[in-house]
Amino acid sequence: MTAISVHRTDSAGADFFETAVASGAEYVEIDVRRTGDGEIVVRHDPHVNGTVLAEASYAEVCAAAGHRVPRVSEAMEGIAGRIRGHLDLKEEGIELDVAELGLRILGPGNFVVTSREPASIKLISRNHPEVRTALSIGRGLWERGALRDFSPLAALRGCGADWVAINHRLARLGVLRQCAREGIPAMVWTVNTERLMRRFLADPAVAVLITDRPDEAVRLRDGR
Repeated sequence: MTAISVHRTDSAGADFFETAVASGAEYVEIDVRRTGDGEIVVRHDPHVNGTVLAEASYAEVCAAAGHRVPRVSEAMEGIAGRIRGHLDLKEEGIELDVAELGLRILGPGNFVVTSREPASIKLISRNHPEVRTALSIGRGLWERGALRDFSPLAALRGCGADWVAINHRLARLGVLRQCAREGIPAMVWTVNTERLMRRFLADPAVAVLITDRPDEAVRLRDGR
């Protein structure tokens, strides 16, 4: 059965994690960045209202946001034993800290770490082989490395990723099929239309479907 992961954006409210748990999904996404004073926080974008996270203290980031930005450890503690974590690394340099937090708070087998950077996946795979990892592919065509995403098998083998996380557009262009032939399970993001949900939920190559509409995805999957 395909698992569902609840996608998070910076606009998600304070009750996001409770809503994710209540949806019946198996995973919830936690976007991970570090502030200038070393706090590991839940944040998708590298800045908030003009304040660059990597250059600001945690207090300054919260002030810029206008609310208390959750620490990743707090988010993990809130979901532990209730839903699995999908820990999406938004920058390099935090890989081992995040993996070790996940092992300590969520426990082995209860989370997956995703990153666009093969070096990040390789670092975790070498130091914590018990941690499940997925290399994320699907850059915009204007971004560095975009063309390599159409043939990701060498990168996946080289970094030791357990899974692949594929943008739904790229998945439909044959990349999902490439990975399936090699026996590499896939996470597909971010799938929000009913037509695409049905398509990917029916595909045995898709281990996890990532969506902003988890209630709808769970309903379609479970036939309710």
